[in-house]
Amino acid sequence: MGDVNSLKPGKKEQILAKATELFFASGVADVSMDDIAAAVPVAKMTIYNHFRSKDRLVGAVMERYVREQHDIMNRKIEESPDTLSALVSILDYQSIPVVPERFIRESLELYPHIVTELLEYYRSHIHDQLRGLIVRGQEEGVIRRELSPHILMVYMQGLTEFFARPDVLAQFHDLRLLGEQFRTMFLFGIAAPKGE
Repeated sequence: MGDVNSLKPGKKEQILAKATELFFASGVADVSMDDIAAAVPVAKMTIYNHFRSKDRLVGAVMERYVREQHDIMNRKIEESPDTLSALVSILDYQSIPVVPERFIRESLELYPHIVTELLEYYRSHIHDQLRGLIVRGQEEGVIRRELSPHILMVYMQGLTEFFARPDVLAQFHDLRLLGEQFRTMFLFGIAAPKGE
């Protein structure tokens, strides 16, 4: 069928967009490669030429979402008047595009190795950026100076890895509420008292 790179570049994005739509609507487990091929429409072999397996397609959907969120985070940082406002904006779960809980739960359960790769992306691309924001916020006087940026990042990374475990996530029925609770506790805990 030829080299993968010789295939029309727009087709890969069409497959990824349709797979995202179907996975979000019906869950990962209930969507087959045949379903995706019919919805695009393309030959199933075209999907395999681009992604090799359903596993890799799910990984591409998840990676695309994480990269989009990173871009949104960068935009929010640039648009915010100060560091605390940037953190409030970044952690505002109401402004983040909704990913269905079923997709999140099935991905964690069925594809833990993909989640591990995404956590590595977080560590290598976002961790130091957030740490820098915390340091900047301390310099601005909006984040408590007595807090160690390193320990805060270890805390955030630990929480992220903890909640990426399917057995832990199964204990929570509303992921949006979980996110809101974390946001409130985290921001309340790091914000410097007024006039400090």
